Amino acid sequence: MNSKGIGIGLGVLVVLGAATAYVYRPQAPDSASAAAASNPWSRVDGARIDHVTIHRATGPEGQRTLELEKRGGAWVMTSPGRGPTEARAVEDLVDRFVSMKVTMIRGRNPSSHAAFEVDDGHAVRVTLKNGASTVVDMFVGTAVGSGTAVRIPSRPETFEVDQSITSMVQREARDWRNREITHASRESVQSVEWVNRNGTFHFVRNGETWTAAPGTTVERLDTARVGSLVDSIANLRATDFAAEGAASGVAPDSPRVTLTTGGGDAAAQTMTVRLGNNSGENESFASREGLDTVFVVTRAMSESINPAATAFQTPLPIDGGVGAADASAAPAAPPSGMPMGMPGGPGGPGGGSPQIPPEVMEQLRRQLQQQGAGGAPH
Repeated sequence: MNSKGIGIGLGVLVVLGAATAYVYRPQAPDSASAAAASNPWSRVDGARIDHVTIHRATGPEGQRTLELEKRGGAWVMTSPGRGPTEARAVEDLVDRFVSMKVTMIRGRNPSSHAAFEVDDGHAVRVTLKNGASTVVDMFVGTAVGSGTAVRIPSRPETFEVDQSITSMVQREARDWRNREITHASRESVQSVEWVNRNGTFHFVRNGETWTAAPGTTVERLDTARVGSLVDSIANLRATDFAAEGAASGVAPDSPRVTLTTGGGDAAAQTMTVRLGNNSGENESFASREGLDTVFVVTRAMSESINPAATAFQTPLPIDGGVGAADASAAPAAPPSGMPMGMPGGPGGPGGGSPQIPPEVMEQLRRQLQQQGAGGAPH
């Protein structure tokens, strides 16, 4: 190739590089387009937002779109599940959208959308409404700089805003919901009652310990174990929530536990939790009376809701109940190599089992004589 051709090629490369740098260069938000884009967010009144939709481009079917509504001053999820949200979760999201500002333009053309993950195939679309009126509608992309890449559906630009919101809008549906099943302080619990197929176990507070109520009899009652179970029941949290239409198995006759709280000037209140079917190998369904939500709890939590009688008892000694004072009376295992039925061994004199037949004893005697003589008969 001659020098003229090489020069033309280098010139083309320089022009392409300059064009690419121009398209993707960060720009301060002093242009009319950036100012116009930031104006809607500066006018947002967070107190008026009562509906939030979060739609993810990917994810399990039926879990991609989240619908959150404010009812009576509290946020609830209406899809894909129904129930109260975690305290402040939605308010924090709204606050970030209300306060966000454009810091620069990251790209001016649709060709930059995929690079910043604000395209239809990657972005999370967030819509904030006041009643039927849309206040904010935005595609949220990847984290950039100290903020987040976003775009508005009607505009080609990719903007950087000063809020980190990528991980927040990508949260799973269950992470928005309130996982609290019960919440009570240890001191406020005055009584507890378990009802299951093992019986009815009712205990009342007696200062810092617990006493079996009339009608409840537990051998070797361990009040510390009762207190530990009460602590677990008073602060139950779910790991997940039942899918729509799941066979939870929670019914009026399901195993249940009821806490009664109050004392002092506080009025007595009750909380009843029922246990349903297993959910997988290590979890179970549970519900709290008065709530429509069906929760998923761990095996440890399910055992505190539905304990066996032994859960309230002091464990037996490892030797099966033979105490130290009785250990000398227990039959000892035969020394290594002692045949069954020999004196001191099971089946032998004093062993409490039938004697070995005489012909077997004679055979053993001859074998012992041979071993004592080095294997040679006398």
